[in-house]
Order: sequence, then structure tokens, then C-alpha cells
Amino acid sequence: MRVRTAKQQQAAQGSQQQQQQQYQQQQYQQQQQQQVPARVDPRATTWAGKNAWFGEDDAMTFAAFGIHKTLIEEEGFDTESTEYYDEIDKRIKSAFPHKFNDAPSFTESRRPQQAVASATRSGSAGRKTVKLSPSEVAIAKKLGVPLDQYAKYKR
Repeated sequence: MRVRTAKQQQAAQGSQQQQQQQYQQQQYQQQQQQQVPARVDPRATTWAGKNAWFGEDDAMTFAAFGIHKTLIEEEGFDTESTEYYDEIDKRIKSAFPHKFNDAPSFTESRRPQQAVASATRSGSAGRKTVKLSPSEVAIAKKLGVPLDQYAKYKR
């Protein structure tokens, strides 16, 4: 059996305390690094402020995120350029013309809605039809989705 002297025990305790302090210091530094806020581009903040729908209208917000992804990953846009924000605005207005004031009113252009047959067959008599608005038809065409497939997922 081994007996420790008081000096050995103090040295061992001192070493453990030093290791604990180093560990606590590392944890503190990691927490401080995690609490540093991410740098937000002032243009992004300005753009979001100009577009009241951003963060409020889920469909438009998610569409903007999708457009953002396409612009940077596939088309190589610089997110800090004016052209990037202009392109997002242009594509959002194209996808959601009815959400903007400069969209033609229904009295100015009365285009008929297209009726599309149901994409599934049911045992019930009669045929269900789904009416797509002009903007929904435009979105489906822009996405390259057949109208009957688009209608299938419309509620």
C-alpha cells in the first residue's frame, strides 16, 4: 500500500485545481465566442425594412429565400450588390403580382381562370375541378410544373 505525503497530496490537488481552472476558462471563452452576434449586411436590413411582407407572409418569405439560394448558388450573384436586391425584387413581383399595388386590377384585365381536372381518380360520381388564378398559372409555368400537378397540391 502506498502512502502519500502531505506535499504530494497538495501537489496533486493543485494540479487538479489548475486543470479545472483551464477547463472553466476554455468553457467561458467558447461561450463568449458563441455570443458574438453575426454581422448583418446593412443592405439586407434596409431591404427587409422596405418589404413589409418579409417575415410576415410565409409564401413570399420562403420564395425570397429560394430566389436567394438560386441567385448565389446557381447564378453567382454577389449578395452585397445592388443588382442582387433588384433581382430579388423583380422575381418576387413576377411571382406574386397580385400582392403589389402596381399589379393590374381585376377590372382592367379579366382573364378567365383555368379549370384543371383533379389529378386523382375517386370513386365518387362527378368530377372535381380546381381553379388556378393567373398568378398560380404563372408560378407553375415558371417552375416548369404541369398545371394538373400544380392543382393536385392546391388546397
